[in-house]
This record gives sequence, structure tokens and C-alpha cells, in this order.
Amino acid sequence: MPTLSLRRTAAVPAGPQLAKALLRRSMGEHETQRHRCVHCRRTPLTGEVVHVYAGTSGERLVCELCRPLRREEPARSELMHAPEHERSVRIAHRAA
Repeated sequence: MPTLSLRRTAAVPAGPQLAKALLRRSMGEHETQRHRCVHCRRTPLTGEVVHVYAGTSGERLVCELCRPLRREEPARSELMHAPEHERSVRIAHRAA
């Protein structure tokens, strides 16, 4: 029985552009899920202590480096950790 060989053809010439667009969109979604410092906009490192302040528009996260910029005491301080199954950095609540 004769074998039939099929060649792949590039039906979409915009392969690299499509890949870049998908990467940009996924990074944008990833960025919105991150916690950031309200002063320096830096994402706190895993293991870093962050301070949470209560405000009229909700809770505001302040990193350890920007803590001296605030006069009032934080509502609470928490340890940042990276979950094993998620890629975004989340807050780990610790008992007082």
C-alpha cells in the first residue's frame, strides 16, 4: 500500500505576530492579578513583610521599603508568599 505524505503549509503568515499578541495579552492579565505597593508600584518579593492600610477606597498595600513614608500605623502586616500552583504573588495571612 503506498504511503501518503502530507506537507504542512503556513496558512497564516502572521505566526510570530500572533504569538507576540497572545503573550502581551496574557502578561496584561497577569499584571492585573499582582499586588503592588501604592507608593513605588513594586511587586513585593516572596517572603517580604507588607503592610496593609485601610482607606476610603479599600485596603492599600505598602511594601517594607515604603513603610517609612506613612505616618499612621498599618491595619495589619502580612508575609508575602508565592503559591505552588499559581504564578501570581498572593498574601499569606498570619495569626496575630
